[in-house]
Amino acid sequence: MPRLKPEARAEKEEQRKTQIIKAAYEVISAKGYNNFTLDDIAKNAGLSKGGVLHYFKSKEDILIYLLEQIYIIIKKNISKRAAKYRTPERRMRAIVIAFIVTAKRHPAFYTVLVDFWAQIPINERVKHINTEIYTQLCDEVVKVIEDGVSQGVFKPVDPRQAAHVIVAMVMNVAIQWTFNHELYNIDHLAKTSMKMIMSFLEAKPK
Repeated sequence: MPRLKPEARAEKEEQRKTQIIKAAYEVISAKGYNNFTLDDIAKNAGLSKGGVLHYFKSKEDILIYLLEQIYIIIKKNISKRAAKYRTPERRMRAIVIAFIVTAKRHPAFYTVLVDFWAQIPINERVKHINTEIYTQLCDEVVKVIEDGVSQGVFKPVDPRQAAHVIVAMVMNVAIQWTFNHELYNIDHLAKTSMKMIMSFLEAKPK
């Protein structure tokens, strides 16, 4: 059997990793963080346990990689939507919508994230990765707030502090809805959240 070229080999390995991570996501969604084995992931991915371990050294390595990928997808949604608009107000609205759209399009994302968060007190790797990528999410909001303040359309608030409050509020709106769709109309609550955020941020006309 002919050997694959380095580029083809790298592409194949990336495809295998994606296949394994997709399987891990589906298994955790169904069983929870602590209630599955590598065999479960391998079976879901259509691979042997050895095949899974060829790409990831341990179950924890798979979980850490999965956590990174979930946050990356959320961040990409935020960046992509915010980049469509020029004004800070429109970009902020796009960010809020991105969190909500993520909950709608990927129903188990936030459920899986909460499973990861439960591991933070006992797992330093999860704590480190979560802090690092959550900070990157907030950085996207910080940039919009800083632009708004510099343009005089937002009050001179502390951008970092305000970003943490906004991300915490909007993400919780998405998470609680994920757990129970009957709790509230997520679109209506997203609009209410946006009104509250803009009321806090917008500078009063002189």
